[in-house]
Amino acid sequence: MSASHGTTPCGRANPSATSGDFGRMFPNPAPRKATGLPLALKYGAPGGIADGGPTSDGQLSPEIPAGFTFLGQFIDHDLTLDVLSVLGGRFEPGDITDFRTPRLDMDSVYGGGPVVSRHLYDGSPQGKLAINPNGVDFARIDSDVARIGDPRNDENMLLAQLHLQMIKFHNHVTDLLAQGTITDAFGRRLPPKPADEPPTQQPGATLDQLLDVDNYYEALYASARQLVQWHYQWIILHEFLPNFVDPAILRDIVDNGPRFFDPGEKPFMPIEFSAAGFRAFHSTIRSTYRINEKFSGKLFPDNPDAPALPRTDLRGGPVLPEHAIDWRFFFDVSRSFRPQTTRRIQGSINTQLLDLPVSAVPGAKPGALARPVASLAVRNLLRSEALGLPSGQDIARAIGDVPLSDAELGTGEPMYLWYYILREAEVRNRGRHFGPVGSRIIGETLVALLRATPSSYHQVYPTWQPTLGETPGRFEMADLLYLAGALKD
Repeated sequence: MSASHGTTPCGRANPSATSGDFGRMFPNPAPRKATGLPLALKYGAPGGIADGGPTSDGQLSPEIPAGFTFLGQFIDHDLTLDVLSVLGGRFEPGDITDFRTPRLDMDSVYGGGPVVSRHLYDGSPQGKLAINPNGVDFARIDSDVARIGDPRNDENMLLAQLHLQMIKFHNHVTDLLAQGTITDAFGRRLPPKPADEPPTQQPGATLDQLLDVDNYYEALYASARQLVQWHYQWIILHEFLPNFVDPAILRDIVDNGPRFFDPGEKPFMPIEFSAAGFRAFHSTIRSTYRINEKFSGKLFPDNPDAPALPRTDLRGGPVLPEHAIDWRFFFDVSRSFRPQTTRRIQGSINTQLLDLPVSAVPGAKPGALARPVASLAVRNLLRSEALGLPSGQDIARAIGDVPLSDAELGTGEPMYLWYYILREAEVRNRGRHFGPVGSRIIGETLVALLRATPSSYHQVYPTWQPTLGETPGRFEMADLLYLAGALKD
């Protein structure tokens, strides 16, 4: 295929956009002509073109560990939350607010910090995040609502358990900093904690002396949060993206910079990413997962009205110790144990995702979720029309690539961008990683937003390398899980 680069100008947001707005990476290609519900059902309904049936061995990736699907979902929820656009409407991206920051800053974990988002924290002066006393679940309020920064991260148990490891990672890094076992991101050890302030007026004390304990705790929290964020960002760039993005394209993006996405001074979320590119990860979701030696389950129950307890599936909600994830089944953490892998990226998703329960559809109400729009594929396709996404063929031309042929797509019509990205990965790379369009959209968005995040290591300390891994200068999910206490020595 052509290696030439397109002449489409870099994407820009609405001129009046805030840093939480959506925009277009490719502003020039016209929206694909809307075809409405009938064609969306032809592709996305149970039994339709995109129905991949139950996951078979032949559909599995030969190498990508299954946990990366849910790391991708965690990253997505770190960047984007659209609660305003609705199916069947028509919206300009700049008219929609992104209720997450388009920055890789883990705001779904930290919220606004211990003062603004007190419900996320355990109340300790060290600024630790709250967890359930059983150690395997979120802290919850009486109605079992999780005390986390984004309720979507409790929609399925696998994502919830991964979010929990991020919380534990922060808490352990906090302990290590306080103990003097590790340094901050700049190689400095925190000074010992001063003695607690006495209950007296302390006549003659300077302001620094009066604030020394408070300043210590502020520095401890800020240092722990910075270390956690930077190691998370490192994983995205050095482990997550290499698993899914075409290696030559990723190299070009990292070495030469993004060619089609410039977040500008007020970063925005490209709809090509949020409504198509990252939704292509739905194809990597398996029908069933092995959770630990004694428990396996489907992501959702076969009967959408099935009770949540006793647990037989992987819906979100309270987790008991017997259902806690053994992470050996999800990431490459042991030389003697091979994890289960993702589903290949292909022009279908597993059939269970075509009939979602109410609990899996944000904002859905019991009795109001019609079965035709309970399909994740149908919802993806209708949403792409509501936001006026171009066709996949037009985006391929915009980046200078030769579009898939009618025979490769199975149609002569302009194709939904979401489905085009799936078929492109299947046709070009046998589903092992994304093709040119998918790789450009996903790779450029994440690299550009990482570089545009004010608190990122790229902005603050560009030559920084991770310090918490087993090997200096290297850090992977296995290291994070170990520091979170999820792996045995």
